[in-house]
Amino acid sequence: MNKNQNSSSTLVRTQMGKELFRTEDEYGSIVVTERNAKRILSFGSTMEQSCIYVSKPYYLAHEYTQIMLLGLIFVEAKHITMLGLGGGGLVYCLHHYFKSMNLQIVELRYAVIDIAYEWFLLPKELQVKVSCSDAYEYLQHTKTRSTDLIFSDLYESNGMSGLQEQAGFIDACHRTLTDNGRLILNFHTDPEAELSLMHRIHNSFETVWVCNVIDGNWILFCDKKPSLFDKATLDFRAQALVDQVRMPLMYYYRNMKLIS
Repeated sequence: MNKNQNSSSTLVRTQMGKELFRTEDEYGSIVVTERNAKRILSFGSTMEQSCIYVSKPYYLAHEYTQIMLLGLIFVEAKHITMLGLGGGGLVYCLHHYFKSMNLQIVELRYAVIDIAYEWFLLPKELQVKVSCSDAYEYLQHTKTRSTDLIFSDLYESNGMSGLQEQAGFIDACHRTLTDNGRLILNFHTDPEAELSLMHRIHNSFETVWVCNVIDGNWILFCDKKPSLFDKATLDFRAQALVDQVRMPLMYYYRNMKLIS
C-alpha cells in the first residue's frame, strides 16, 4: 500500500489522535493514527488494536502484551507462532530481544500486514515469517508438535473473535504445540465465568494460569504439561526477563493465579 493513497486524511484529528492513514477491505475499516508519540492501529472503532512508541517500538505499549511475554519463562522457546498481527508490536519486541528465535505470524487480512510493514516497523527478517490466512485453517495444516509457544490475540473491531472460544481451535493449538508447549490466550472476560470455554481448555491442557489486565482483559497460560522448572528457577527466569526487557513484569508474574 502507498501512504499517499489516503493523503487527504493526514490532517484529520479524531478521538484516537491525528489520522495518518485509512483504508477498507472486506472486513471493514483499518485506521492508523498518532497521539503523544504513539502510533495506533484501530479497526474503525475507539478500541486500540495495536500501539507502538515510535521512538522505541521494542517497548510494549499495552499492558496485556507485556503480560503475554511471561509465557517465555516457562519454556525454552525456539519457535513461536503468533495468531493475529495487529501492528506487530509484540513481534518487534520478541525479534529485538531474541534475534535467533523463529517467529511465525498468522494474520487474516492482507491490508493489516501491509500496514504493519509500512507504518509499524514490522521486521523484514528471515526469522520473521508472515502468512495471510485464517488462524484455524492455518493450524489445521501445521505439523504436529511444531511450535513451542502460541500467542493468540484474535480481535475484531469491537471485541474478541469467537474463534478463540471454539473447541476445534483449542484442540488445534494443542496439537501444534510441542510436548512442553504453552498456549497464551488474550481473553476478554474472567475465564472462570466462562464455564464452556474453561471446560474445553481443561479437556486439552493439564494446567492453566491466569493474569488479569487492569483494563479488563485476562491472559490465559495453558500448559500441555507442568513446567519443567521449579519455583526458584521460574523466579530467576522471570527476573532475568525483566532485566532484559526492562518492563514491570514481576508485578504481573506475582499475580498469576493457577486455576487448574
